[in-house]
Amino acid sequence: MLDTDFDTTTDQLEQDVLACELLVTRLRARQAESLRELDRRQVRMVDGARSLQEWVRARLDVSDTTARDLVHAARCLPDRPELQKAAEEGSYAFDRIVATSRLANSGADEDTLERSFGYDISGVARLRHRQRNITALDETDLFSDRRLFIQDTFDGSGGRTVVELPGFEHRILTKALEQRADMFNDLPGPAIAKWQRMADAAVSIAQDSLDGYEPAGSSTRSEPVATVLVDASLAGPTKGEAGAEIAYGHRVGPRTLERILCVGRVQIVGLERGRPVIHSPATRSIPPATRRFVAWRDGSCTISGCNSRYRLQPHHVTPRSDGGSHDPENLTTLCWFHHHVVIHGMGLRIDPESPPQKRLFVRARARAPDLVGG
Repeated sequence: MLDTDFDTTTDQLEQDVLACELLVTRLRARQAESLRELDRRQVRMVDGARSLQEWVRARLDVSDTTARDLVHAARCLPDRPELQKAAEEGSYAFDRIVATSRLANSGADEDTLERSFGYDISGVARLRHRQRNITALDETDLFSDRRLFIQDTFDGSGGRTVVELPGFEHRILTKALEQRADMFNDLPGPAIAKWQRMADAAVSIAQDSLDGYEPAGSSTRSEPVATVLVDASLAGPTKGEAGAEIAYGHRVGPRTLERILCVGRVQIVGLERGRPVIHSPATRSIPPATRRFVAWRDGSCTISGCNSRYRLQPHHVTPRSDGGSHDPENLTTLCWFHHHVVIHGMGLRIDPESPPQKRLFVRARARAPDLVGG
């Protein structure tokens, strides 16, 4: 036992903590080896457990996370001899070895595995999540699950609002609230906590909408709504279902990429194995003159049977991801519901063969978007 009297230096204490962690790794490696044999002997069935993880959790009295990591080590480390050796020697912490093993099982290449040792545990988890595909069906489910709960307090003195959104919509909402909240930073009076300023920002934006008021200095039309980073080595083979994420935010799939290319005001940064190789201009919006011409030409939503004029927006008949241009012949006017919900949320597309003033929908087929061109 280390003598922790006043003669013990801080460096000695730090080294002792590190040495104990590596000892834990070697002991966990030994546990995993025994668990592997117990698993082969179907010990869980003998003791009536539904799974080896449940058996470990009960017999060792450990957390579900620890039990899951031990079972993973028992079953997967033999397939990665270099990680098995690292565990037996205590070269790295046990959690790091398990995280790297999971990253390897997700399909990461050797270059990604090598880079992972420059990340902390959370960083390795982010690398692993980037290997997972987000299909168009996944995005439809995420969009279908969008919701906003409004609940009054029991005594009627206040209320609570909770919002659940897909990643891109969440980024739009967050950025709008942050920008409005920043406007309250320099106001005279006592300091206001960030979460209070965010709440004030939500009320302020809602009040401005009701009043038809646009506060001075609130325009951000020159800024991109978001920056999206696309790793071509992942996005290409998966047709955009992996390798794309919003900066400081969520991973996105092919349908969200297509929506981003359509609405503009975003910056696309192309990556190759984690390094930037190409980027788009900070804005890709339809030119204002073209936008005004198309709005004048169509007059209202061009979907057959719809006469809505609510938040009319131009939309590309041939998507940008398929090489569609900003040419007025490739643009049609849609109301917010048909543009945001039906096309970019539910995944339908405009039938290019339908009449310009009686547009119909067809089911979309996902593809990998072009990172910059279009």
